[in-house]
Amino acid sequence: MFTTITLTGRVTADPELQTSQNNTEYVQFNVAVNKGFGEQEHPNFYQCVLFGKAAERLGKAGVKKGSLLFLTGDLDLVEYTRRSDGSKGMIPKITVYEWSYIPTGKRAEGSNANADSGAPANTNDSFMDVEDCGENGLPFN
Repeated sequence: MFTTITLTGRVTADPELQTSQNNTEYVQFNVAVNKGFGEQEHPNFYQCVLFGKAAERLGKAGVKKGSLLFLTGDLDLVEYTRRSDGSKGMIPKITVYEWSYIPTGKRAEGSNANADSGAPANTNDSFMDVEDCGENGLPFN
């Protein structure tokens, strides 16, 4: 049995692709999710781990601190002992199965609007510019 979780949050630090002792690639990172409204707004933090091809894709996609991601995975509550006083605590840990960027901001002509958006810098999105659509305004003839 597993507990499926889907969330939208921002990466708190630049993730680094690592390799385990049995040569499995993985990425560990934290995500902050804002909860509440106004003065009651506060972040919840989740530890995330991603394995295999999905981890490679995350590394190649240019995910960095501040990137806004949509994640789906298995939620587990991991118990830990605080070093300061020896008390017990729980950390929500997500084994991520799927992830994707969430677009933030708009493209501005003559500038790279994706620079601060958390989206990857290389946005070869296969869309034609409006001026390249031909004489009848359609992207095909």
